[in-house]
Amino acid sequence: MNPAADVDLPALLKRLHLPTIARQLAEVEIRAVTEGWGIRDALALLCAEEVANRNNTRIHKAVRQARFPFLISIEEFDFTFGRLRRELLAPYLCREFVTEGRNLILAGKSGRGKSALAIAIAYRAIQIGFDARFTTAAALIDDLVVATATGRLAEATDAYLEPDVLIIDEVGYLPYANSAANVLYGVVDGRYIANKPMLFTTNKNLDQWGLVLHDDQLAEALIDRVMERGRRLSLTGPSYRARHQATEPPEANEPQ
Repeated sequence: MNPAADVDLPALLKRLHLPTIARQLAEVEIRAVTEGWGIRDALALLCAEEVANRNNTRIHKAVRQARFPFLISIEEFDFTFGRLRRELLAPYLCREFVTEGRNLILAGKSGRGKSALAIAIAYRAIQIGFDARFTTAAALIDDLVVATATGRLAEATDAYLEPDVLIIDEVGYLPYANSAANVLYGVVDGRYIANKPMLFTTNKNLDQWGLVLHDDQLAEALIDRVMERGRRLSLTGPSYRARHQATEPPEANEPQ
């Protein structure tokens, strides 16, 4: 007597929330018979496929929630234009980047790939099991200034403290409200206390952040917290956006 004869396997797989196994079961059964697999081999393959599918689903969801303006992996990033050695990023491409709360400031002129590199680092963190969020400094400051005026500052700040990794893009690119340093400090200090990493991009020297944020003392305190477990890396070289200018011939009416 076959004890599994009356078992509704598809129903059990659905109840156990194993859609990938349910979808691939028939194909794996045929392969198992054809290639002489044992039960353990077939089960191992099905479980591995289920885990891989769940991880891919988690990554896609985390990428949507991160609100990246575009997506790029560290493998796709072109280090040529930024003139930055990839090995310098090793501390930011592993689990310890998140678990030890390491911070990174990517500095340089516009077009050197700072934002793309920050996204690639955050995407790597997502791939190894964490989540992330992208925001520009201007959007974060505007959000928190409005929240202050409506009595929601603590709630709004918490939204930037929750992600495992936070990218604050373009510090210094736009003028900010007079209370910029105060609201940004709340985010930085909160993440510092929680030991959560931050990625900044900026076109300003660190000694200019006080002028940008309208408060030298708070800017100094903010940078001190970031740099305690972080470092600053410069991206130099030509602008990636203007790379075509060196290779394309001039237009017919363009002066040479």
